[in-house]
Amino acid sequence: MNAPFAEPSSHSRHKDSLGCSLSELRVDQVLSTQDMVFRRKAAEGRHRSHVDTPAQDRGLLVGVSLVDGHRRTGHTRGGRRDRIFDSGDIYIRDFDENYSADMDGYFDFFLIELSPDFLKNAATLTDHGCGDLARIQAQEDQVLRHLALAILPALAQPDAADALFVEQLAVAMGAHLLHRHRGDGATPGDEAHRLGPVAIRQAQELLMAGLGEPASIAEIARTLEMSRNGFFKSFRETVGLSPYQWLLSQRVERARRLLLTTDLPLVEIALTCGFSDQSHFTRIFKRLEGTSPGRWRQRSQ
Repeated sequence: MNAPFAEPSSHSRHKDSLGCSLSELRVDQVLSTQDMVFRRKAAEGRHRSHVDTPAQDRGLLVGVSLVDGHRRTGHTRGGRRDRIFDSGDIYIRDFDENYSADMDGYFDFFLIELSPDFLKNAATLTDHGCGDLARIQAQEDQVLRHLALAILPALAQPDAADALFVEQLAVAMGAHLLHRHRGDGATPGDEAHRLGPVAIRQAQELLMAGLGEPASIAEIARTLEMSRNGFFKSFRETVGLSPYQWLLSQRVERARRLLLTTDLPLVEIALTCGFSDQSHFTRIFKRLEGTSPGRWRQRSQ
């Protein structure tokens, strides 16, 4: 997952690509998907700083405050504007305008960069035509905050993150933003409908193909000539599980068969069934079965 942006030049290495001082950040994490770059940036204790971001072709930036007590004074052509952000307050702004602001208070933000193609692809995402997002400041959105909290562990350990899980969260965030914060001319997302037997079998085969690297939701949706969001909702309506949940259930089912019929060590079963490692296998198996793989094998023999 590589972020589609350039590294800061040598004369600005003390600042990151959003204008934050690198020396003052205690948390600086990044994770990329097809049309989004997720970031978490936080400073220790009360924090004062100034940020400048020159206009650039990077789409939109969505910020979600994860703590109370962040004050931001923006400098625009219309003058100064003060905003107070508490936990769950968000902003949406354009990258194609110069941005300048003074920040004071507690600073811990989850950030979503929406690529220039995001809104162009909104028609594909929603099947109702391309819309836009409202540009807002300090507006509460607890749903987006909870989605952000769900993805924070993946930002902390991007190499161990499940790509399909991250992509599903990206789809959920995109659909939520388009529904909750649509601007003039935008429309709500897809209505779910049940997939036919052929379509669901094709989708499941693609999910299971190459257990380590299953096809992405976008790839499966294109194969079925659907939007990503439409496929996600319709799969869940038909199967009763999200694509990610269904794939995990199939991996655990295969693991159960191997636990019953072979003497393979747990680490080998984990890798054979598509889990990243034995720890990941144990965590998912215990969540679905209520016990660890080792104990399940002992009880079943």
